[in-house]
Amino acid sequence: MIFWWYSKNEHGVHSPFVFDLVTKCFYDNNTTNNYPIFKKKSKIQFLLQLGLYFKYKHCFIDASIKTNFEVALSRQGVVEKFNTVEDLIYLSKLIPQSPCLICVNINTINTKALLNFFKECHRDSIVLIPSIRKNKINFKSWNQLNSSSEVSVSIDTYYWGLLFFRTEQPKEHFTIRL
Repeated sequence: MIFWWYSKNEHGVHSPFVFDLVTKCFYDNNTTNNYPIFKKKSKIQFLLQLGLYFKYKHCFIDASIKTNFEVALSRQGVVEKFNTVEDLIYLSKLIPQSPCLICVNINTINTKALLNFFKECHRDSIVLIPSIRKNKINFKSWNQLNSSSEVSVSIDTYYWGLLFFRTEQPKEHFTIRL
């Protein structure tokens, strides 16, 4: 598969921010030992590790995303569900200038509206997108989102796409295997 050929692990990453994320979050199996109810190396474990690493207080999750994802995300902070980008904008304004995790379903969200929302995102917020490689349409939408001028760091993990808005970092894209 082409993804595996081009993907890297921590040894191929030259960004200090992404290197720390990969080594202290993606590849750290010790942080989720407190949650034995979740299977190791699962998508739920990934969400737990991400929450423990970033310690976000607020999470906005697309209402169409699986309930077990919501359960994992709620262990770290307040979870608010939204149906449209307009709902997301309204919810995010309730906690102005606060970093948060935003989990969107690329199949149901309006990509153009989400691109406009990126202008409002806090520099420490994360947009998490499941199933970016599920089909060609998802991958095309993912590429539109990660090419936004507001996105400084994008990470493709095959199963997940992560977008960051770190203003101090030059724009870079990473393909990381989990």
